[in-house]
Amino acid sequence: RPRSFAFVLILAMAASLSSRWLLVPLLVLGTLATVLAWWETNETSTDALKTETSASIPLPGYNWLTRISSPDTEFTWNGITYSSAFDAMLYGNPAAYACRNFNCWLNSILFSPKVAAWFIQKTGSIELGHYLLCYVRNLIGGCLVYYGTAAAFSYFCYMYPPLESTWDDRKRPTRAIMWDQIRLAQASLVIYTMLPVLDEYLVENGYTKVYFTVQEIGGMGMYILSHLFYFSLVEIGIYWMHRTLHTNKFLYKHVHMLHHKYNRPDTLTPWASIAFHPLDGILQASPYVLFLPIAPCHYVTHVAMLFFTAIWATYIHDSMDFNVWEIMGSKYHTVHHTHYIYNYGQVFTFCDRFWGTFKEPEGPTGVTGKYKKAA
Repeated sequence: RPRSFAFVLILAMAASLSSRWLLVPLLVLGTLATVLAWWETNETSTDALKTETSASIPLPGYNWLTRISSPDTEFTWNGITYSSAFDAMLYGNPAAYACRNFNCWLNSILFSPKVAAWFIQKTGSIELGHYLLCYVRNLIGGCLVYYGTAAAFSYFCYMYPPLESTWDDRKRPTRAIMWDQIRLAQASLVIYTMLPVLDEYLVENGYTKVYFTVQEIGGMGMYILSHLFYFSLVEIGIYWMHRTLHTNKFLYKHVHMLHHKYNRPDTLTPWASIAFHPLDGILQASPYVLFLPIAPCHYVTHVAMLFFTAIWATYIHDSMDFNVWEIMGSKYHTVHHTHYIYNYGQVFTFCDRFWGTFKEPEGPTGVTGKYKKAA
C-alpha cells in the first residue's frame, strides 16, 4: 500500500542518515516529497466544504488565489479583468496550468499581487513578468538556502563540533578563506539561479515528461521507479559533466579551476559549496534539466531534489570525515579537491567505481599535514 511503502521509505532514509544528524534537512525534504506524493494519491477530499473547482486542482489548489484576492488586487490586462496579477499569470484557469499554479503559489509567498502586477506592467508581458518573478524568487531562495545551510554547518563544524577532539589535529579555515568563498558564491548566484527559470519554462510549456500528480504516472510504485530512473540518469550525467570539466583543458582552465583553488582541507568549508564560476554551476546542474524530456519526474519532488542538491553541496565541502556506505560523502569529496582526478560523483560512488575514478581516502582527510598542496 502507498502509505506503508512511504513509511518504509522514510525509515530507510532515516537509518541511512542516522550517522550524521546534520543531514536531518535532507531527511525532511525526502519525507516531505514522499508525503506530498502519497497525499496526491488520496486527493479525493473528505472535506465537504471543498468546492468542486478547487478539488479538481492539485496542490496547492485554488483557494490560495481566493485568499490573496480583494477588490484592490484586481488586475486588467488586454481587456480582461482578473482577481489578481497571479490569476492573470494563470490566465484565469489554474486547473490547466498545474505546474505554473504551483510556481505562482510559491511566488505569492514572497511577493504581493501588487508586486506581481508591477512585473507584468514593466515587462509588458504576462509571460516575461512571470518568469522574471520566478528568477527573483529563485535568487532569494538560493541565497536563503546557501547562507542558512552554510551557517548551520559552520556552527556545528567549527563552534560546536560533534566531538571535542575534532580539531586536535586539524587546521581551521581562516576567515579570509570563508569571506573569499562567500563573495564568489554570491556573485555566482546571480547567474546560477537562471537555470531553474529555464527548467520552469520547459516544464510549464510541455517540453518535458514532468507530471504533477502520482495518478498521472500510474500510482506510487511507478512514482518510485520513475525517480530511480531519473535520478540515476542525473547522477551519471553529473559525473561525466564534472569529469569533462577536469579533462577538457579549456573548460578546466577558464571555468572549473576557480573552484579548485580550494585544494587543501583547511581551505574547504561549507561556504565553498557554490564558490565557483557561474557557468561551472550551470553545467554541473544541467543534467537535472537535460533529462526532463527523457525521464518522467514528479514536479514537486523535482523541486525538492534541487533543494537537496544545494544542501548536499554544503555537506560535501566541510572536509569532515562523515560518510554512509556508498554515499559520496565529505571525505570522498575532500580527496577530489586534493587529488583532482578522483571522486567526480555527486551523491553516490557507483559512477566512480564503475569508470575507475574512485579513490578511498587513507585515513582522516582533514588532519594537519595529511595532504600537501597539489601541484
